[in-house]
Amino acid sequence: MVSRRLQLILGNILLIVVIAACALSPASTQSVSTSAPAGNTALPAQPESTPTIPAPTQPAPASAAGGCANAYFPVSSGNSWSYASSGNNLGAYTYTWTVASVSDTGFSTRDQYSTGVNAVIKWKCHDGNLAALDAGSNSLILTTSKVKVTSTSIAAEGYNVPTSFETGKTWSEKLTIGSEITSGTRVVNSQIVEQFNCSAAGADSVTVPAGTFNAVKTTCAETMIVSALMQGTAVPAGTTVNVSITDWYAKGVGLVKSVRTGSTSGTETIVLTQYDGK
Repeated sequence: MVSRRLQLILGNILLIVVIAACALSPASTQSVSTSAPAGNTALPAQPESTPTIPAPTQPAPASAAGGCANAYFPVSSGNSWSYASSGNNLGAYTYTWTVASVSDTGFSTRDQYSTGVNAVIKWKCHDGNLAALDAGSNSLILTTSKVKVTSTSIAAEGYNVPTSFETGKTWSEKLTIGSEITSGTRVVNSQIVEQFNCSAAGADSVTVPAGTFNAVKTTCAETMIVSALMQGTAVPAGTTVNVSITDWYAKGVGLVKSVRTGSTSGTETIVLTQYDGK
């Protein structure tokens, strides 16, 4: 999901905020806090005895019917996932995101990060395939104590969570996103062009703080081009980011682990610490 994230997402969100901080405060990037607050940087302790949670033989019931029903991503209003991240060069952090506003054709998630970032993300559904940042205005609204980011998905093709994960299956997603980043009376406009190419890599068992899961493994290559404009002037002219992503999804639960290796973020590992399904 963070990928995304998903998922979607966190690396891109943080990158937008960092660009905004650089553009709005050239002398210092400290105007926007992207590191976890003191006392909240450690990952949750691994349980002494971790239960094994087998994959259900049937897809878990979901409140969403039709296009949003996905066995590997339970789309039900109120479902929430808590994650912890380590290894990102911006610092360790935790976050929780919750499903809201579910329909047959789309839903939204509300994300809360220990860094002080809050976000609302729109998703689109089609035949069980799920795409974050649905095309249209207010596809993403992100706020911190000092910055607000309002993003419009100008163009969106493909999806990032497929309805099934047969070994060898491939899928892709391409997004063009325009953002307005506001800090006080100052405004920075940015644009992201993002391409994901993914494939299913077979069954795997994975252990995280939330338990041990029989999961499916996926690999993705992400290319992202970021440009920021301030009063018509590029700050900077442009940034290209390449990221390799490995995700593990458990049926009836969702994303349980993600490892992202990027040209600007180092190697980040995200693990599920708690899942609350409705």
